[in-house]
Amino acid sequence: MSVSTISAAKDRSKLAALKPLILFARIVASLQHFWRGRSQDPLWERPTLLAVLAANATLYCWDLGINGWANYFYSAAVQSGLMDATSFFFGSSDWGNSITVDKPPLSLWIMGISVRIFGFNPVAMLLPQVLMGLGSTLLIYAILKRCVGGAAALFGATVFFTTPIVTLMSRYNNPDPLMLLLMVGALWFVLRSIESRRALPFVAAGVLLGLAFMTKQLQGMLSLPGLGMAYMIYSPQPWLQRIRTVVVGAGALVLTGGLWMTIVDLIPASGRPYIGGSPNNSVLELTLGYNGIDRITGGGVVPNAMQVPATYRSVQSDAGLFRLLNANYNQEASWLLFAALSSIVITLLMWKRIVQWRPAHKALFLMSAIWLLTAYVLLSFMGNQIHTYYTAALAPPLALTLGLALDYVVTGRCSPLPRLLGAFVALIGLISSWLILQGTLGWPAWMPIAVLGIGLSAIAALILRPPAQTVEAVAAGLLAIALLCGPVLTSIHNVTLGFTGSNPLSGLPSKNPAGISHLLASLKNNELQWGHDIAFGRQPDSAVVSALSMTRGCTWAAASSASQSAARLQLESGRPVMPVGGFAGTDPSPTLDQFKEHVASGDICFFVQQEALLQVQSPDLVSTAISSWIRDNFRPEKLGNTTVYRLAR
Repeated sequence: MSVSTISAAKDRSKLAALKPLILFARIVASLQHFWRGRSQDPLWERPTLLAVLAANATLYCWDLGINGWANYFYSAAVQSGLMDATSFFFGSSDWGNSITVDKPPLSLWIMGISVRIFGFNPVAMLLPQVLMGLGSTLLIYAILKRCVGGAAALFGATVFFTTPIVTLMSRYNNPDPLMLLLMVGALWFVLRSIESRRALPFVAAGVLLGLAFMTKQLQGMLSLPGLGMAYMIYSPQPWLQRIRTVVVGAGALVLTGGLWMTIVDLIPASGRPYIGGSPNNSVLELTLGYNGIDRITGGGVVPNAMQVPATYRSVQSDAGLFRLLNANYNQEASWLLFAALSSIVITLLMWKRIVQWRPAHKALFLMSAIWLLTAYVLLSFMGNQIHTYYTAALAPPLALTLGLALDYVVTGRCSPLPRLLGAFVALIGLISSWLILQGTLGWPAWMPIAVLGIGLSAIAALILRPPAQTVEAVAAGLLAIALLCGPVLTSIHNVTLGFTGSNPLSGLPSKNPAGISHLLASLKNNELQWGHDIAFGRQPDSAVVSALSMTRGCTWAAASSASQSAARLQLESGRPVMPVGGFAGTDPSPTLDQFKEHVASGDICFFVQQEALLQVQSPDLVSTAISSWIRDNFRPEKLGNTTVYRLAR
């Protein structure tokens, strides 16, 4: 063996011995970069971002299973998709495929994939919701960071994830977390398109908005006017190219948003489940009616089974500019709402003074402002079919707007005008928080005035530039604490309680006895049984669950009205239950003739009577006709305290 060969072998041996050390050094360098962040960022920024994300994850994951099956209506649909591929595609309430839920199934698909991996349990179902909320927080930071400093970006992200309704929805199985993530993602892509001068990111934004439409239909389009207008004004592309890009992006939106809807409507009604929420079994009708114009105008006669009792209707309608500050909505997302709106007005008045903003910076302001104003006006003046959790759509643009406002104050803090304007916006936020805390039961009596006092003291210290940076930093920290105290404490309160049913509500009870918090408490206590059964579903008798779980040979173990009660029976028995009449028993599904055919074929084992709901249902409803036909042709039995009819033997 030559000397050179021996030397090469020794070198290879030394190199092999050094490989673990090299790998370790690379891992350490990666961890250092992960902790340090970009070299141009301040040393404190990346650790603070990681701390914010850790706090976000802790808040959203805390005792995640406390909500149980949360909204039984959607949980039953996730269960159905797990049991049957057809149910998965259509978003059926039951895996007999009698009827779908009243939304497209995209969010159900994601939760369905999670339970296929981790098993069918509440935590596995809700885990994707947590991740979506966390992803939205990170996107808010990333969007702001493209245009503003680290402090403003972190503040915006914190405002977003501590908004109480965002906290609540990120631990719930409604479609809202996915809708918000897709809308925020679309905004990020539009901003990238403007910065990069490329059309592809704008097309990607169209795809995401199409998916937002497939998540919650027209509500997912609230950001569309702002995104489209900002791109047309601030894109550096030539005008002809901008128009082409917008057309392609719109095509991507229509394709992704309308593909599932078109496929479903093209399938003959006999070959698919009934489309829940639509009077004539059409997704298009569901989109434009139940989830569209009817929501906005409040048109149509409200069935007795959906009417709020007169005790909780102190006025015919609470629509108006300050609706979102009243007892029904204010704890959800209104703590800093009017501060954000005032910052938009101030920015527009100061527009000529902010010429230093880059086009992307101006585009971000325009997108955020128009999105916020669109959502605010719509929620403030839409009909009485509004749900309190719709206010989640305010949270992303609100956080972005306040982040931009804070950056203007921070970068211009050497001048008196930005300080005065910042003080005015902060004062609006403090007054809003004080009013909300004052109108809420359960907090210590001293808290509202303490929050207001600390905030006012901090503003007084910041209006004129303090003599030392330490004083300025302490005052700014105290002001942030005062502004975020209300939403943070309400969000923490949200994660300590279990929420179920169709209308989860943030926070403590209102001092207003006609507020929705008292209505929901009344319904939860079963003081109005039919209302409880619509909102929360009837607690199944163990004897009924046992009987249903042992059924064999039937497509449906039982049929019952309405969806929440049927869903609870299905979840506990592990057998499909037909929700007669859909969510409130008002959908014409199935027809009386179809029901008779199912019974004659032995497809339905039991009918579980819901006497309280039957008392308020209109006599001309199909579900009422079905109940009457069953009473006339079958003998009632008692299982526990529940009346059932044995339809198949």
